[in-house]
Amino acid sequence: MESLKKLEVWFVTGSQHLYGEETLKQVQVHANEIARKLNELPEIPVQILARPVVTTPSAIYQMCMDANHSVQCVGVITWMHTFSPAKMWIAGLQALKKP
Repeated sequence: MESLKKLEVWFVTGSQHLYGEETLKQVQVHANEIARKLNELPEIPVQILARPVVTTPSAIYQMCMDANHSVQCVGVITWMHTFSPAKMWIAGLQALKKP
């Protein structure tokens, strides 16, 4: 079981710039806290890794490509801080090859 802790599931939060930098910083704090709490659960054998908040189609696409190329990343959890326009996610999710 210990070897599974070397594997990561990325916790990716989506938001929008219209909320401002201070709000986005707080969203990142919340995402980090959620990931930390998930990591405390003994039922989850892998590490949940909070990633930077993504707010643009290019950032979403790059995150998906990074996940594809990471040997440690075995999956991605997405959490939307707010209603994030679905069109922003299409290219990235189409490119994503991880569950």
